Amino acid sequence: MLIYHPAFDIYNCVFRILQLLTEMKQEEVELDRLRIWDFYLTFPNEARNITYPTALSELKGIFKKKAPNPYEDLIDPKRIIERMKSFQLSALKCLASYGLIDSKLLAKKIIRRTDKEIPKELAEKFKELSVEKANIIKLIIGFRELPLYGKFGLKDRTGLIEFKYDQR
Repeated sequence: MLIYHPAFDIYNCVFRILQLLTEMKQEEVELDRLRIWDFYLTFPNEARNITYPTALSELKGIFKKKAPNPYEDLIDPKRIIERMKSFQLSALKCLASYGLIDSKLLAKKIIRRTDKEIPKELAEKFKELSVEKANIIKLIIGFRELPLYGKFGLKDRTGLIEFKYDQR
């Protein structure tokens, strides 16, 4: 049986990453941070499992009050994000080949948008957000200032990517 899921589609991943980079309007973003953001954009239901800082308790309420759907729950989110990694890296290499992100920084695990303009048709599609995805974008904006590494950093709060052995 063949089953499709957008998490394992390079072209969907290209779209999601460009959407995130467009919404975030940050100069640079770490590769692992972008991977975590992409995971939550793909699986918004998983945002219920994040350990929220007190400053973001309002966002916590948005995700915690939604009734859990057993069909949307992931058995092993760490395994899924690890499985998504090759698709995410391929999508980033694709974006670098189109000149939409800086390829030299990508080699250093830093993602930066270039000045190359995104086609207008694609930019228009970015604005078509469901309520759930709009809430995830709000969540990501709220977490943008949170450190990636260390205890209480983004990696620790999400529990998706190991942080104990990170070299900065």
